[in-house]
Amino acid sequence: MSKLNWQSIDTRLLAVVVSLAVSLLILLVEDAPNDDAYAYIRTAEIVLNDGIGAAIQHYAWVSYSLLIALVSQLGFDLLTSAYLINSLFFALLVYSFLSIVRLINDSKLVGILAALCILLYPQLNEFRFDVIRDVGYWALSIFALWQFLLYFNFHRNKNLIAFGIGLLLASSFRPEAIIYLIATPFALLLDKSLEVDNRRRYFAKAMGLAAGILAFSFVVLALMGTSITALLTDFVSVYEPFINSTFNPSEADSSALSTAIFGEHAASYSGPYISLFLFTGLLAILIVKLFSGIGGPFFWLLVYGGFKRSIKLERNLYLPIMFFLVTNVAIVFMFILVTRYISSRYAMLFCLLLVLLVPMVIANIIQQLDRSTLKNVGMRVIILFFGYCAFDSFISFGQSKTFVFDSVNWIATQTNNESGLLTNNHAVAYYSGKVDDYDQVIRFLTESEIRNSNPDDLIAIEMHFEMSELVERPEVKSLLEFQTAFPSVDDQQLAIYRRVNP
Repeated sequence: MSKLNWQSIDTRLLAVVVSLAVSLLILLVEDAPNDDAYAYIRTAEIVLNDGIGAAIQHYAWVSYSLLIALVSQLGFDLLTSAYLINSLFFALLVYSFLSIVRLINDSKLVGILAALCILLYPQLNEFRFDVIRDVGYWALSIFALWQFLLYFNFHRNKNLIAFGIGLLLASSFRPEAIIYLIATPFALLLDKSLEVDNRRRYFAKAMGLAAGILAFSFVVLALMGTSITALLTDFVSVYEPFINSTFNPSEADSSALSTAIFGEHAASYSGPYISLFLFTGLLAILIVKLFSGIGGPFFWLLVYGGFKRSIKLERNLYLPIMFFLVTNVAIVFMFILVTRYISSRYAMLFCLLLVLLVPMVIANIIQQLDRSTLKNVGMRVIILFFGYCAFDSFISFGQSKTFVFDSVNWIATQTNNESGLLTNNHAVAYYSGKVDDYDQVIRFLTESEIRNSNPDDLIAIEMHFEMSELVERPEVKSLLEFQTAFPSVDDQQLAIYRRVNP
């Protein structure tokens, strides 16, 4: 039997195997899921019990939950199914990312460095522990970009079709993927390596595919009994209050905001410019968020690479990537303009596109070190860099959530089936089995909710500042009898009370 030739093994496949192994190891870590997870899990339960129509009524963008429900039919519980799905999407993301890097630079060194970068990217690995639909959106979007780059260079129909299908599937996770489907083909019109007629022909073919995909989607949704108008209405209704307050604020709201920002005296002078103030301020937040999302180590490598001009891309590669970047920035800016906040996961696609350049920067540094007397020291620094990324990726410094499971065990042993439970913690609501609508749990309990609970019901409260203030109010304190706290009475992350009559 011939020896295995490691040189012939595709680095992308090795990276996929490592990614799958890391994702599956996470299944062995007992930890409470992120809060968003419970909405997907509850919707998956509704899919299994009441059908897709009822699930759409509960949560309009049902695709991720539908996948969870389908995988659970193989014998897995719903949370495990979600982690398995995400592990496959992470594998697709890794493979597609490395395939794009290979188009940029196909050297073995860059391929290995790219595999290390994407596998040890701290900001991305933070989400391996979360149940979120965004992972599918990122993976399918990066896959679609890879296919579009192939179409941009070789004009093969199979790559164009794969690009369209990738973004169609991505849009089932996040609807903004449709914007990439429409915007990205415009890069074809700027391909100066082709005659104008050919540019227009390839562009028309791409836009025709996009139109066909949209029409096909409408037909499929109609056959499923789902109205696209209803979906869009539901989607817009979520953001309607934000849109009204941003683009059509009342005079009272504008006055209050101006006074809060500028002060009572200055508001009369600076108040008319409050919209400009908000616009530029939110733009600054967006820029900081986008670049902080890349992460310190990778960000400074990109700065170094830009300063040394070691990042060079051919026009037929940077044009489609640039269109993806600009489209993502526009989408994220509209989101922050409307909602006035931004989560790091909305900037992740932007960050992944910039991280494509990091392996080339590190490869350039290594090549310089080969000609330097500081080669040994420099290589140790690079090894330390990747060691730091691995440590930051997989070692958590946050608050342990084991107290959640301890509290659930206490509730199970101290209560009977008839007693109710009121809580502001999703994990306690879910794992206790005492809250049917565990995905509807809100962070802030109110006095009326406590007052409306039944005597002898347990009230498990995650004790952030507002809740600590609530339980100390005399009118609320008389309704509660302290039982225990976790992880300890001295460190009350979660306190459990019994509802009593005053």
